[in-house]
Amino acid sequence: MAEQPAAQRRGAANVMQIDFHATPFRGEKFLELYRPAVSRVLAYGAEGYLFYRHEADPDHFVHLSFWENREDFNRYWFSREMQQVRQQIAGLHGQPVLPEWDLVIERR
Repeated sequence: MAEQPAAQRRGAANVMQIDFHATPFRGEKFLELYRPAVSRVLAYGAEGYLFYRHEADPDHFVHLSFWENREDFNRYWFSREMQQVRQQIAGLHGQPVLPEWDLVIERR
């Protein structure tokens, strides 16, 4: 297993970013189906989250969540609950959706 960066070992937050690009005219339906899943990250150990929609491109949604432990995100993302959500939103956004990890350098 690869060694974690020093900042991560000190307990720095990991940020998971998931970008969704809704297919044209499906943004509202996507929002209706995905929005309840956003806050569920807290039940799996996330320290917090953001969910926003781009003003210039209303079909672009971003779900950020903050994690101390990356394995907790995997429990969330691969849970039966999220598998059902991903099935419900299939066809409402471009494919593929690939979660991306970022490491917080500084936060207050």
